Amino acid sequence: MSAELKRDYEIGEELGRGRFGVVHRCTSRATGEAFAVKSVDRSQLGDDLDRELAQVEPKLAQLAGAGNPGVVQVHAVYEDEAWTHTVMDLCTGPDLLEWVGLRRGEPVPEPVAAAIVAQIAQALALCHRRGVAHRDVKPEEEDDDDDEEENGGEAAPRARLADFGSAAWVGVGGLGRAEGLVGTPHYVAPEVVAGGEYGAKADVWSVGVVMYALLSGGALPFGGETPAEVLAAVMRGTLRFPPRLFDGVSHAAKDLMRRMICRYEWRRLTAEQVLAHPWIVSGGGARAV
Repeated sequence: MSAELKRDYEIGEELGRGRFGVVHRCTSRATGEAFAVKSVDRSQLGDDLDRELAQVEPKLAQLAGAGNPGVVQVHAVYEDEAWTHTVMDLCTGPDLLEWVGLRRGEPVPEPVAAAIVAQIAQALALCHRRGVAHRDVKPEEEDDDDDEEENGGEAAPRARLADFGSAAWVGVGGLGRAEGLVGTPHYVAPEVVAGGEYGAKADVWSVGVVMYALLSGGALPFGGETPAEVLAAVMRGTLRFPPRLFDGVSHAAKDLMRRMICRYEWRRLTAEQVLAHPWIVSGGGARAV
């Protein structure tokens, strides 16, 4: 690790490893405050796309997170010839996937799900306005803080976007295009799988899949025995709501999912439009529109 990083922070235990790097707990020597530091050895990345992503990740994470409460904040970046170290918020709660798993198949009540989806959509709307597409939105990338909001009698966790390791610049306003096959099979949009260029609406598809998982108790709309089979199902884009999972889910919630998990990118909602949908505005039916 760089001498400058060790000068400013005491490095603690390993918290996890990802496709690009390793994350450690760290403590500021100046304030004693705890953070997380993600370290990426760029010299070990053999793929051109991986090297590009590792190089731009800290810059895009800072751009997306500045003044954006729905994004895990970056506090410092240290770079040398081979390594990039990004110091960020230490998230102490479970990620959204773990939180859903703790429910043991019980669907998330609509007011709580609406609060979570609204938080993610709000964070993405600001990212997109600033020209950043996340490109790997999934429950594992949304860290739940201990702070919770009351919705219809049950607390909704505070969800924040984390890990901009697959992010891309799509131009101010989010109207530009990106390319490259990135993301996670169950959550990736069909236009990403198809190759060629695509826009920030790929993130909206992914949030729609997260919403589907919340309301179904963890089920996913597109499955398969292998990643190739999952991607083939994504390309077909046939969205179904099995009665055994969705009988109790409102028409408004299903309407929003259809508009988010829409295989035609031009017809899919933007993050801003998701926030204006009646199901979100009504708090999942908890209040009158």
